[in-house]
Amino acid sequence: MPNAPHIASSRPASAISEEPLAVALSRLLDRRGLTVSGLGSLLRAEGVAISRTRLHQLCTGTGAAPTAEQMERLASVLGVHPGHFAEYRLWRARALLDPAVVGFDRAMANFARMRGRRGLTWVDDEPGAGRYPGPVSSPSKERA
Repeated sequence: MPNAPHIASSRPASAISEEPLAVALSRLLDRRGLTVSGLGSLLRAEGVAISRTRLHQLCTGTGAAPTAEQMERLASVLGVHPGHFAEYRLWRARALLDPAVVGFDRAMANFARMRGRRGLTWVDDEPGAGRYPGPVSSPSKERA
């Protein structure tokens, strides 16, 4: 088997995975006939620095959440788009709503679009409703 990032596969990988990163990685490795050690070798050959411990954590779903950079590097050596990983798509969605990343006005515009609204104003069904929803008014089961 050649030591290259794009290894021939008997079945093509789907464009996206709806599974956690550890499961998606396992499926990609199986399809390419790779082990976690083999993946580490591919990463090192491409000059990608992910420690063996961290790689094991990513492949088993333990440890800290994966960073966008780690998912991009894994995708690169496995021959898929980073968006293949559900966590990467979720990271992108969070970034679009983060004022520290895209600025306040852009974050609000993205939020409005996600809610199906074109403008930046918050309009609720009830007249006179405030910008933020009111408190949840459901009785506690402990008091019932």
